[in-house]
Amino acid sequence: MNRIFNTLVIILLCCMEVRAAATLTHLTTEGRMEASGLDADKPRFGWQIVSDGRNVVQKSYRIIVASSRDKLAKNTGDMWDSGTVRSGDSQWVEYNGSTLLPSHTYYWKVFVTTNKGKAVSSAEAHWSTGLLDAGNWRGEWIGTDSLMGNETLDRHSVLAARYLRKTFRIGKTVRKATIHISGLGNYLLFINGKRIGEDVLTPLPTEYNATVAYDTYDVTSYLSGENAIGVVLAGGHYTGMVQNYQTNVRVSYGLPKLIANLIVEYSDGSSEVIVTDTTWKLTANGPIRKASGYDGECYDATKELGNWTSYGYDDSAWENASIVNRPGGTLRGGLAPNMRVYETANPVKLTKYHGRYIADFGTNGAGRIRLSYHGNNGDTVCIRHSELLKDGDSALYVDNLRGAQATATYICNGKQNDYVPEFTFYGFRYIEITGAENLCLKDITRELIADRMEDAGTDCKVMDGSGNNILNSIMDNARRGIRSNYKGMPIDCPQRDERMPWLGDRTVGCIGESYLMNNHALYAKWINDICDSQRPDGNISDVSPAYWRLYNGNVTWPAALPFSCDMLYRQYGDLRPMQNSYSAIRRFMKLVRQKHYDGGLVTYDRYGDWCVPPESPSLVHSKEPARKTDGQLISTAYYSYICNMMKYYAGKFGYTDDEKYFADEAAISRQALNDKFLVNGKYSNGTVTANLLPLAMDIIPAGKQTAVEDSLIATIVDRNGCHVSAGVIGIQWLMRYLSNSGHGDIAYRMATVDTYPGWGYMVRRGATTIWELWNGDTANPSMNSGNHVMLLGDLLIWCYECLAGIRPDGPGFKKIIIMPDYSVSALNGVSASHPSPYGVIRSCWQRVAGKISLTVTVPPNTTAKVYLPSGKTKCVGSGTYIYK
Repeated sequence: MNRIFNTLVIILLCCMEVRAAATLTHLTTEGRMEASGLDADKPRFGWQIVSDGRNVVQKSYRIIVASSRDKLAKNTGDMWDSGTVRSGDSQWVEYNGSTLLPSHTYYWKVFVTTNKGKAVSSAEAHWSTGLLDAGNWRGEWIGTDSLMGNETLDRHSVLAARYLRKTFRIGKTVRKATIHISGLGNYLLFINGKRIGEDVLTPLPTEYNATVAYDTYDVTSYLSGENAIGVVLAGGHYTGMVQNYQTNVRVSYGLPKLIANLIVEYSDGSSEVIVTDTTWKLTANGPIRKASGYDGECYDATKELGNWTSYGYDDSAWENASIVNRPGGTLRGGLAPNMRVYETANPVKLTKYHGRYIADFGTNGAGRIRLSYHGNNGDTVCIRHSELLKDGDSALYVDNLRGAQATATYICNGKQNDYVPEFTFYGFRYIEITGAENLCLKDITRELIADRMEDAGTDCKVMDGSGNNILNSIMDNARRGIRSNYKGMPIDCPQRDERMPWLGDRTVGCIGESYLMNNHALYAKWINDICDSQRPDGNISDVSPAYWRLYNGNVTWPAALPFSCDMLYRQYGDLRPMQNSYSAIRRFMKLVRQKHYDGGLVTYDRYGDWCVPPESPSLVHSKEPARKTDGQLISTAYYSYICNMMKYYAGKFGYTDDEKYFADEAAISRQALNDKFLVNGKYSNGTVTANLLPLAMDIIPAGKQTAVEDSLIATIVDRNGCHVSAGVIGIQWLMRYLSNSGHGDIAYRMATVDTYPGWGYMVRRGATTIWELWNGDTANPSMNSGNHVMLLGDLLIWCYECLAGIRPDGPGFKKIIIMPDYSVSALNGVSASHPSPYGVIRSCWQRVAGKISLTVTVPPNTTAKVYLPSGKTKCVGSGTYIYK
C-alpha cells in the first residue's frame, strides 16, 4: 500500500506541468465546454488560468463575441466587446451585447491580464443558440393521438415505435443546415441513412406540462441534392412508465409525437425551413414492436424497413402523419447535455448452461446490451437482466425487480446483425441469454449510459495503515451508483419498476456527487423540473418531475430544491438557480407553515428517518420504537435550517422583509424544537438522528452541546459498536459532524467496519454499487434495490472535505480551505484532487514514522487557507506547496 500511495503522490506531482507563462483554458458557456442550441439571451462565460507561477491573480479581462469565425480572428467583436474590465471575475460573466439571433453560432475569446505579466489571449470558443422563443417555431406537432394495431396501455403496455419520414430536394449550395427537434418521449434521428449524433434516450425528460426539451444539431455535412429525414419515436416518460403503482399518482401525458425545424441556409443568402406537417409519412409496422422503460424492448428484425431513411424509398403503404395535440409545456433548448454511452465492456465471464448463457460483467451498472449474432430467420433471442444470481449462481435473481420484466427480445432475420435496444435501459450486473448458440465473450457488449459530464481529474484515495482498502472500494461503488442513476435527472434506481426522481435521495448527497463529477448542468436542469412541478398553492411533489404525483406537503423531500440551489452556489459559484427558484421555495415554506405548523413545530412528516437499519434481517423498515426518530423533530429541524438558508439568500438579494421573516421563523421553530424535545441532555428518545440534527444544524441552545454530544457518541460507540444507526435523514449529516467535532477516529471506524450495518458490510458481501437498504442482502425484495445512492449521505463530502481537507471557503472555491483531519490514527495519508471552476485543487498528506507531510496545489486566481500538521495555518495564493 505504501508503494501504491507513493505512486499516487508522484503522479499528482507529475501532473503539475511547468509553464513559463499563464495560458487560458476550459472556456465555458453556461458552464459547458460544448454548448449547442442554448435558449439563453444572456449566456454566461467562464475560463481558467493555467500557470506554474505562485500567487497568480487575474487583474482584468476583455471578452469579444463575434458573429463569425473570421471576425473573431480579427478581434472584431461585432456582437459584444466588453472592453477592458478591471475585475478578478472569471466565472459566470454575463453576456451584455447585441440581441442574439435564433439558430446561430457565435464565437468568442477572452483576453486576460494577471499580476504576473502581459495580457494573454484564449483560443476560440463557440456556442450556438436555439430558436430562443416559442414563436420562432414553425410547423406542427405530428404523430397520431390513437393507439395503432394491437397496442395496449396497461400494466405491461405494448406500444410499437412510430417511424416517420420526409423527403425534399435542394437545388442550391448549402452554407449551413441546423435541425431543432423534439420527439416525445424519445426519438432517433436519421438523415440520408446516417444517424445524427451520439446521444441516447433523447430528449431529456421534463415536467412536460411546463417544459419540453428539444435538441439542436448541425447537419450541414449530411445534406445532398435529394434528402430524406427519418425519425423513430417511442413513448418513454411522456407516455408514462406506469406499471405497478397506484393509479391515482401515476402520470401519462400522451402518445409519441414529433416536432422538427430543419433550417437550411444557402450560400446566396436565402434560406428555407423544412417543418413537421401532414406531408410526413408514418407507420408503426416496423421492427420495434414494443419499447417499455420497465419491461424492455421487442425487436423483430424480420420487419426491418430497409433503407427507409434514404431518398427514393417506397413509402406508399405508409399513412400521412396527423397533426396531434401539443404537449402543454414550452419548448426549451440546451437544458443540459444529453445522455450518452460512457463505457463499453465485454463480460468478464460467460457460462453456458442447457439452452442458455449467463454473462457476468463484474460490476453492477445501468445501460444496455449490444449483441452481435447471426441467427436463423424467425429465431427468438431473449436477454434478461438482473443484479444478482441465485441457485448456485446458475440463474438470475429477479425478485427485487418487482413487476419489471427487464427483457430485450430479438427476433432474427437470418442475417448477421448488431442488436441494441434504443429506447430503454436496464440496471444489471448479469444477463441471461436464451435462444442463441455458439456465443463468445466478444459477441456481447455492455454499454453503460449516463448524462454526459466531465469527471476527469477528480479522485480521492486513502491509505489505511493496516492495508484496509474498504473505503476506496466504497468510493468506487459510489461512483458507479451515481452514474447509474443519472438519467436526464437524478433517479432512485435503474432496475425495478420505479426509476423515479425522488427528491429526498439527493438533499445533501448532491454535494458529494459534485466532488466525483461535474453535475452542474444536470442539477440546474433538475431544479427547473422541480419548480415546474410545483402546484400554484406551493406544494411540491416528492417525485419531480411529477411522474408520480406525491404532493404530501412533507418538508424533508422537497428540501432538495433549496439544498440543490445552495449546492450549485457553494460548489460552482452559480447564484442563478437560487435566484430563479427563490419564489418557489418561499411559496413552499409558506405552504408548510399554513398546513402543518403549530406554535413553531412542523407537525407533519411523511417518511421519518427512512431506512434505519432494522432489528430483523428480513425487515425493510424497523418496527422498534427505540430506533425511530420523532417525525416532528425531523420536520421542524429541517424547517428551521431552510429558514436560516433563506434568510441568507434573502439578504443577498436585498429582500429585507423576507430576511427578517425567515430569521424570525428560524428562531421560533428552533425554540419550539428545544422546548419539546430536549430533555435530560438528549433529544427525544436519543436516537443518533434525534441528537445529531440539532447539533449539526446549530439548533442546540448554548451550554447544552456537550451533554447532547456525549449522548450521541455513547449511542454510536457503546450501543451500536461504531456501526451506522441512522437512515436517510441522519446519514446526511453524521460523518462531517463527527470529524468536525473531533471524533474523526469514530467516523473512520464507522466508514470502514465490514460487519452489519455499514457501507463496508456491503463491500464485504460483494456489492459493487450502494444498496438501498443496510441489510440489502437479506431484506424482503419488495423494496431492495442493489443500486441506490441515498444511503451515501454525506460520506463522499466527508472523504473530500474532512479526510482530504478540500472544501470551499467561498462560492465556487474562489476561496479554499485545505484542512485534512490528521487525527484519524488509522490513516497513513490521503491523496485527493478536485476540478473546481478555477482549476484542479490537490491535497496530498502522508504520515511516515509519525511525521506528516502535506502537498497542496492551489489553482490560479484563487487563494487558500491551509491548516498544517503543526497546527499552524498558512494563507497562500496559487501554486504548489510542500509542508513537512
